[in-house]
Amino acid sequence: MSELINNSTERKKRLKELILKLHTGESQEVVRQQLLESLSQIPYGEVVEVEQELISEGLPEEEVLKLCDAHSAVLDGKIDLSSSKKIPDGHPVDVMIHENSELKKVALEIEILLDEVSGDKEINIEAVILKLRGLFNNLFDVDKLYRRKEYLLFPFLENQGITGPPKVMWGKHDEIRDLIKGSIELLQTPSITREELIASSEIILSPAIKGVVDMTKKRKRSYSQWH
Repeated sequence: MSELINNSTERKKRLKELILKLHTGESQEVVRQQLLESLSQIPYGEVVEVEQELISEGLPEEEVLKLCDAHSAVLDGKIDLSSSKKIPDGHPVDVMIHENSELKKVALEIEILLDEVSGDKEINIEAVILKLRGLFNNLFDVDKLYRRKEYLLFPFLENQGITGPPKVMWGKHDEIRDLIKGSIELLQTPSITREELIASSEIILSPAIKGVVDMTKKRKRSYSQWH
């Protein structure tokens, strides 16, 4: 069927149908399979247009925000960035991409450390907590990146009539900032035990690093589109 849907209008119509299926509660795996069967590559500009259309047609921004991670997971690997311009070295967008890479390194360090805590009952939990505090403080540098994006890139998009997706992404930024702040506060808890740390990892620490890493993927697509 994929060869039949090459027209931009038809692609966007099909993509909108699939995103709305997520909205009604259909499983991500089912929707992803339907996407694979009906669409090959989707230009990122069309994804942005579909998000804007959904919001303009009455789908609340809060609901698009809730769906953001779900439809990003479904679209992972299906976004066509072949028409993107090459970003010059030293360009502000190039700097942001390098910052993304550094953030992913910090997130990976945290992930490895949390895995060690889960697997080693004899681990020095005080030393781990101290290291995690430093890593999460470093991770909160993402706030500087988000602010530059919010105040430099988003106004450019809004001037082009693209208002919905920036609001949704700003909402994701706020979610991630809150998760990191909550993680930092939790790690200040006196005498936290290994068991408490493991339980907290599932609730807030791991979601915080996952949010940061997932957003680097969204930003990479966004930068390619906006440059």
